[in-house]
Amino acid sequence: MTKESSEQSQSGIKIYTSNPWNLIKSGFLVLTWIVLGIHLELVGPTMGILASNANIDYSGMGSALASRGAGYLIANICGAFLQNIVKKHSEGILVCAFILAAIAVFGTSLVTSLILMCILFFIQGAAQGLTDLGGTNILLTMWGAHAAAPLNTAHLGYGIGAVIANLLVRPFLSQRSLSKDTTNNTKLNETFESVHSIPTKNSSIVVPYSITAVLCLLIAVGHLFFYIREQKSQRERLEIQQVDYTAVSTNPLNTTHTIDKDKSSPYSPRTCGRGFFQYGLILSIIFVIYTFFIGGNDQTFSKFFFSYVKQDKFNISTQGASWATILYWLSYSIGRLIAAIISVFLSVDICLNIVWCGGFCLALAWLIFVWVIGLTSTSLFILGSATGLVFSPIFPLSFGYFNQKLNVVPILIALLLCGSAVGAITLQKIAGFIMDRNLKHFPTLLIVCLLMSIIFYLISYVVYSIHKRKSLSNARPSVTGGAALSPENFNEEEQQMATYLRDNQDT
Repeated sequence: MTKESSEQSQSGIKIYTSNPWNLIKSGFLVLTWIVLGIHLELVGPTMGILASNANIDYSGMGSALASRGAGYLIANICGAFLQNIVKKHSEGILVCAFILAAIAVFGTSLVTSLILMCILFFIQGAAQGLTDLGGTNILLTMWGAHAAAPLNTAHLGYGIGAVIANLLVRPFLSQRSLSKDTTNNTKLNETFESVHSIPTKNSSIVVPYSITAVLCLLIAVGHLFFYIREQKSQRERLEIQQVDYTAVSTNPLNTTHTIDKDKSSPYSPRTCGRGFFQYGLILSIIFVIYTFFIGGNDQTFSKFFFSYVKQDKFNISTQGASWATILYWLSYSIGRLIAAIISVFLSVDICLNIVWCGGFCLALAWLIFVWVIGLTSTSLFILGSATGLVFSPIFPLSFGYFNQKLNVVPILIALLLCGSAVGAITLQKIAGFIMDRNLKHFPTLLIVCLLMSIIFYLISYVVYSIHKRKSLSNARPSVTGGAALSPENFNEEEQQMATYLRDNQDT
């Protein structure tokens, strides 16, 4: 067993090291997600100054953040209907995404009205959606069934970027502007006056926002280089295919096989289910609901954790809450780094099983500390760090899991990201309602979402197991002529071959 596992791990490493160009592109996508984390999380520590610039209160800032979620959702909906463009021009989409991000980020530091801020935040959310669409499609296309480790490595950059954003903006925030957050939380009806009277130079945030905009442009230039190279290689492949077209078209077997493959629409669940309509439809729906909870829970907790830590009963200063947030993002980055390493040696299923066991223990810990023992500042720091450690690998590992159970075409990627966007909008609204009435229920929302995610993960595993058993029982007689064949020796390639032979027998 140890010899087999060592050979398996060596072959797993060889898969990545044997593709140096793919490694270079994956490495640049790590930088992409770092800059994504910087430009999206920059708003958190600068929210007070942005509100002062636009002469609005924090309710207005909440509306602006909601418009960002709407932009993310619209971008993914467009990706669902324009999946051929996503498939062929992923690098070009990333170029557009970071040009839009640069414009939105730089404009945000200068904006003086709520309407303009909502427009810029909408553009920024659309840029985030385009980044997730293009980047995820590139990684899944390059690495296929082995995409779990590259996905974790790329998404590792987001946590690093969030830490950099908090550290980048700290020198440009005065202590007096930081202290205003406490006043705004305790005196809601005086929020507008408090924010409007911040005596700092509001133009000070132009510097970190301008630096971030320049970083976005540099990322856009890098993806432009990859896009030009990719288009050139596509033209070369097309020329080769045109040369071989005559030989391929004169072969009747090849012609028939091509026609059969083109029967399924790219929008059909049959395509996602690798020829099985019901399986593809059911599992796609389960995965969309699953991403609703994992994506929404992740984004909601990170946005409201600072405000929750600032409760009076914890006696934590603004700088202490800031460090708690930084610690959360550091744990978040470490979790993705660990998952990226482990997923090279272990299957995605095993990795997710380990993570969800940790998620169940995390839910129990929050439940006990919130409702039985009582939270303290120390336990809050520890639980916050543990939450980042558990949350971080779930999203990229889940996409690796999706890619193994289904044929993840661009429209499915868009639908999954739409599920995450709707989850973020819905759960953030619920969290805001809870924070206004009973802060104690904020961790309860976290617990419920964790448990629902685990339930839908288990349901998806059951559906896949039933489908696999049916496929094996139906295909085995066609391949073996009635002879027994153990499931261990019947791998996925043999299953696909069996399905192909069975379809030919039916015709």
